[in-house]
Amino acid sequence: MLAKYVAERNQKGISKALILEELIAVGWSEEEAEDAYRAGLVLAGIPVPSEGNTKTVAKKSSTVDIIINFFSFILLGIIATALGTLLFGVINKFFPDQLDVMNMYYGEASASSSIHYAISALIISFPLYYFSLRLWFRTFREDEGRTESKLSQWLTYLVLLVTAVTIVGDLITVIYTLLQGEITMRFFLKALTILVIAGIVFGFYYLERRKIQYHIDIPRKVFITFGRGVTAFLFLSLVLGFLASGSPEAERERTFDRTRSNNLSSLADCIESYAGTFGKLPEAFADLTQTSQFSYCSNYMRDPETSLSYEYRIVNPLRMEGEAKVGDFELCAQFALPSETSATLSGSQGSVWYEHPAGKSCSTMKAQLLVPIFPRQ
Repeated sequence: MLAKYVAERNQKGISKALILEELIAVGWSEEEAEDAYRAGLVLAGIPVPSEGNTKTVAKKSSTVDIIINFFSFILLGIIATALGTLLFGVINKFFPDQLDVMNMYYGEASASSSIHYAISALIISFPLYYFSLRLWFRTFREDEGRTESKLSQWLTYLVLLVTAVTIVGDLITVIYTLLQGEITMRFFLKALTILVIAGIVFGFYYLERRKIQYHIDIPRKVFITFGRGVTAFLFLSLVLGFLASGSPEAERERTFDRTRSNNLSSLADCIESYAGTFGKLPEAFADLTQTSQFSYCSNYMRDPETSLSYEYRIVNPLRMEGEAKVGDFELCAQFALPSETSATLSGSQGSVWYEHPAGKSCSTMKAQLLVPIFPRQ
């Protein structure tokens, strides 16, 4: 009946676009409308090619198929980046480089944070990527006549190109570094990480092209085995990431310790400024809060976890250092974990707080006493 309706509309000179619009408007899907239009043409007497002389009319990918495929490529980028970040962080942790001092104060915090973010990205992105690929393959497995969009093909070949270039560039870099005699285990592992990630992506999409585009019969078991291998590799990477960054409880303790280090460094600056302004060391923290100039220092006087006051003691109220008058004071805090960095900034007293053992840690510091100079009468 639907084909007859289409044939009658065609005889009246109605355009295909208008006929399809009418069918879709009353509830027929785009695919059903296209099928009905073809059936109407056949009913109108248009010859149909005999079987074997031409291929079956292919069904184009739907909008949903295109969105799923595009979404999978976005997830692939997130996974590849996160996995590289995670493994680089693990390598930096277990194979430290003494020359790598890009961030002396927050290097440890930044490394731990990047590992945690990479773990989070992998835990969320990989299952979504897995299920989007299952939907993609199921679409073509259940409908062998379906063809993918040009966008999907271009994106897939772009991924293959990028990974191929990455593999070639990575191998060139490794060989060049080896010939220069500068290769280290840290560098080798990072180069191997890039090679493995790029190789996995290239290998998978090479098989995917043979299956989806060229319809080569690749056993489903091959993809299942490939997926299990990648999942095992990903799981091992997550385990190494947790070992390198520590448990959430340990990370919480490290965060408290970093806050303590920051507080003591800020307190030392406050005391130095007070001594430079009034020509003497404060007798206690209360002296800092009695003047509006140093009232902000009260934000750094208490432990962030216990709310107990840090310990402060005057070691030497006044001594001469050349022609300068200085005073020595001591600050103490209770740290939960030993620091993992030994980097300090030369010339900066505050940097000593970022290297500490577990438990009570004290450091003696000096402040220059600048006595106000009054003009002669």
